[in-house]
Amino acid sequence: MPKEYPKYAFYLLIVAGFSLWVINWWAGRPLFIDEANVARNLYDRSFSGLFHPLDHQQYAAPLYLVMAKACGELLGYGELSLRLPAMLGGGLAALGLWLAGRTLKLGWWALLPLALLFVNPYVLRYVGEIKPYAIDLGLASLLIAFALKNPQPDGKWLLIGLLAPWISLPATFVLAAVGISSFLRVLIKPSAPRAELPQHNRRSVLKWIGLAVIWLFSFAVLYTLVIQASIGNQYLHHYHGRYFFPPLSGEANLLKALGLLYSLPKLAFGFTGIAIVVGVLLAGLGLFKKYSDQKLLLFLPLLIVTIASYFTLYSLIPRLLLFTLPGWWLLAAIGSKELWEDYSGRPVIMYGLPLSWVFVLGSTNVARHFLQPMTFSDSRDLVTQISEGYVPVIHRSVQPAWDYYRRIHPAFKDRLEEEVPATEIEQQTFPGKYVLLYTVLTQQSIRDRLETDRIWATERGCKVRTEAIYRAAAVYLDCE
Repeated sequence: MPKEYPKYAFYLLIVAGFSLWVINWWAGRPLFIDEANVARNLYDRSFSGLFHPLDHQQYAAPLYLVMAKACGELLGYGELSLRLPAMLGGGLAALGLWLAGRTLKLGWWALLPLALLFVNPYVLRYVGEIKPYAIDLGLASLLIAFALKNPQPDGKWLLIGLLAPWISLPATFVLAAVGISSFLRVLIKPSAPRAELPQHNRRSVLKWIGLAVIWLFSFAVLYTLVIQASIGNQYLHHYHGRYFFPPLSGEANLLKALGLLYSLPKLAFGFTGIAIVVGVLLAGLGLFKKYSDQKLLLFLPLLIVTIASYFTLYSLIPRLLLFTLPGWWLLAAIGSKELWEDYSGRPVIMYGLPLSWVFVLGSTNVARHFLQPMTFSDSRDLVTQISEGYVPVIHRSVQPAWDYYRRIHPAFKDRLEEEVPATEIEQQTFPGKYVLLYTVLTQQSIRDRLETDRIWATERGCKVRTEAIYRAAAVYLDCE
């Protein structure tokens, strides 16, 4: 096979993957709920204010927020500019995966983690959102790539460990994996066959311990300033409660644990059972065949975060776990390479292994988003395209988007009224003309509220007209 083929395949993959990301980013899908709330925090706070607990039930790493606010200050607080740091996170993820693949000498198989990155629907979504999950993925990829290349404790690791958690909160788990795997490498593989650690290894152990102490001090400051308030937040604790890994006692807890464990490879490899089985088998092969400390490094972030979840310190909700994806993908590539090298002469491997990955990559069905960019709510039209003469009454789900588009967004804030609308139709004066606004109609409770309000208005004698848009609705009431 000509040597140029892997290079051409790499360029083709990069162009196709980034084109898909840019198309979806450029579409500028509307902000709603959490994204709008992050934008409100960025707009309302100074740079120094981002180093304190956020408003609107939000939390994120301060330096990530600083990057996002800088984009807003320089380019305006529109959708595209505020999402630039997320796109940067995607680029860092691609770079980190490629560097890691080269260090691991994966050859052709170094393309597999990149392909899995570009076809992953969660990644496609979050490289185009203000939320920090794409930066989590990108920084985790770079940390792993650097640890594979430079496993020795030095001044670079001191600086990286001090800064990384301030850019990405889950970087703490990756740093823990780096320290533990490097520490075990020294203990398990001493350079001399004797009971006591050689002088060089002893120094390495002491350096890693020293680095860990300094990292923990930095994290303690971050915890005090930002994280502690979120952990103590009852709303957030209740929201994430079903994503904490349970004790393995009782049938209900066992089923919950199995569901959470199933969701981990589902996030990495796709929604079909075949894709999950293929991914888990090959990642497992990559981990357990020919053990190495490098493989342990790839697996440890997933193990550590699961333990943290057991102690209700971290949620296993999929979007918070994007930082675990590099480990899954690189282990699967290692397993595929080792299987190919050992059994490529057998037709079942020669044809079955590549075809299995073609199926996995195709089953995510993200190619359709080249022509139909992702969207989740038409909240922008909902709050900016209101018929004249109607007084808005908004459901609480609409409040973040209403505030963002009418007070903050550069295209709308100067031409739309900024008044704070009412939230209860029953408390309004009659006769009158009102428009009730609802979004996130994927939630049953909000659909129920919409129907209840429509019935109430009909029974009161109002003329009711509903304009449905994507996952949102405006209900116009003409009440005599």
